[in-house]
Amino acid sequence: MLAVAYVLRLDDLARDVHAHTVGAAVAQALGGRQVGGDRADWETAKALFDAELAADPGGRDPGDDSPRAIKLRALGVA
Repeated sequence: MLAVAYVLRLDDLARDVHAHTVGAAVAQALGGRQVGGDRADWETAKALFDAELAADPGGRDPGDDSPRAIKLRALGVA
């Protein structure tokens, strides 16, 4: 079950990275000035996600009702 949830979350993350990349390309095409870091990088995003998922959940607010906290509690890792 955790593997399915992980893959579904990676799919969400991939869509977010793709949307960010397309948005940055459109802004650049419309003459917007590109600043370093405007383009999302899938490998970096996945590595950061994996690192945060593997991090110790200690210190997190148990009353946190953000979408991320709800997902982590549902996965049993928070």
